[in-house]
Amino acid sequence: MLTITAVFLIISGIFAAIAKVSKNTKPSEFIAVYILGISTLILTKDFLNDEKGVNQSLTFLLIAILSINFALGEFLKKKKHLGLLIIPVLTSAGFFLYPELAQHSYMGQQIDDILVLSGLALLSALAPLLIHVINLILAKMLAKMSPIKWDEKDANLLHSALLFTFIGVIASLGGFLLGKVGILIAATLFLSSSFLARNKTTIPSSLLISASGAMFLISAAFIVLEQAGFASLDLTNGEVIQGVFLAGFIVTIYELLTRLASENTGKWKFLLTAKAILVPLLIILLLGFAYTQLERLGGILTLSSLLISLGLLSVLYATFTSKLNIIGLKLFSLGFILLIAPNFHPVKQSSGIDLASLGIEQSEDSNSGNSNAQSYHDKLDEPNGKDIANATGNWKIDDEKSKIFFELGPPSGRTSGEFKQVIGDFKITENLSNTSINVVLPVKNISTYNSMRDESLMDEEYFHEEKYPELKFESKNFTKSGDAYLVEGDFTLLGISKPVEVTLKLVGTGEQDGKEIMVLWGKSSLNRTDYGMPSSAKIGDVVDFHFEIQLTK
Repeated sequence: MLTITAVFLIISGIFAAIAKVSKNTKPSEFIAVYILGISTLILTKDFLNDEKGVNQSLTFLLIAILSINFALGEFLKKKKHLGLLIIPVLTSAGFFLYPELAQHSYMGQQIDDILVLSGLALLSALAPLLIHVINLILAKMLAKMSPIKWDEKDANLLHSALLFTFIGVIASLGGFLLGKVGILIAATLFLSSSFLARNKTTIPSSLLISASGAMFLISAAFIVLEQAGFASLDLTNGEVIQGVFLAGFIVTIYELLTRLASENTGKWKFLLTAKAILVPLLIILLLGFAYTQLERLGGILTLSSLLISLGLLSVLYATFTSKLNIIGLKLFSLGFILLIAPNFHPVKQSSGIDLASLGIEQSEDSNSGNSNAQSYHDKLDEPNGKDIANATGNWKIDDEKSKIFFELGPPSGRTSGEFKQVIGDFKITENLSNTSINVVLPVKNISTYNSMRDESLMDEEYFHEEKYPELKFESKNFTKSGDAYLVEGDFTLLGISKPVEVTLKLVGTGEQDGKEIMVLWGKSSLNRTDYGMPSSAKIGDVVDFHFEIQLTK
């Protein structure tokens, strides 16, 4: 369904862009924003739940409300009577028919109060009428009390100011009372009312469409973030700021190219129209691709902030010119982001060893520090260690189930990875001085969850895999430290051996398929520049790592 919706949005956006170039936007504007609204509502279906699981009642109710008002708006668009704006207000009362919605949740937050939900819907349905009335009252007051002439441009500025205020209040108040479903409800009822407000209020259609589209793009951005595992956007984050300003670039370029296309004919009209569509799509693709090269460039955070900024910029532009219409840009940008976003989700490390299947009791308490600390090691869920004397003997590493995980880079953008194959053997004796560890890590099995970057790591500048195909660790000394052991040894990288100290813990021993199994956990850090790699503040020099090793006796 996601792919179908995304493709539909892209196709609709392309047609809207063509209509803009052909200067035939009036019939298509409201159809296009209706498509944006319906598509966003369809995307919400997997995030609405009740106590039994996924429940799409609210999705269907919102789609019904929006569709009814769209149909009536098209049928009554030539009517001038303000009384018709009561229709979306009446449809907002539909929430009272489903009191069980109070038990539903959206993106993890329960709705709780059907009265709050209905009140927000009512306010959103009344918003266009209220803004219209405020403008009329202010115009009459100025006419009676001052020589100021209140013209259409002044009214547009007031409309825009009130719309920005409305969106801001809804985003904050609605978010506080209902969570992320608040702005979704507001967008649906505001657009429903906008369909009927056409040609009946002093508010230009372009402003109504832009404000409605902005709220739906905010809701869509929440969905993109949720699918990628992000809870929010942080404006101090460079990737977010990048998306905000590149949205301005995209809007400006789109408007420039569509304007040039509308003023030309034949081949040039076609080429400029194609560029107006392809240039924004190319920029969006590059923003996603940049994340695969460096986590602090592009990615989901940039694309989500770009969506929100597109919405807000459209309101700002529509304030000063009713001719500006970027609904096509909104549609195909959202569709393309939905299509490519799964390829640029934040990387996730593979799951750890299943201790329960080995009959090993997991520690209930962790020795880790503050989970909010910046240190990689402090964030680890560190297990309690057991006496390694309980696991004496010769052990061989299970290279399929053992993993070494690592991170490096500044706090603002850490690069994660893992060694997917760990080879070696452990000899554990009662006398720790005779205990030994030998570990080999094939360089070709390193993964940073990005195939292109992994390939570049094999070059001479980094691991030089052709000449140095393996990393090695050989223990020299064991010292007991609390429930852990400090293992001193030599780590060899690029043919250079340096001493490294590793913290090692015995998680436990168990049995699987008649074989005795041991699980070890550990952590350490090393500086890659000690082994001849070039220093880089962007990439990071200190590599923090931890490991989960399963061994068979």
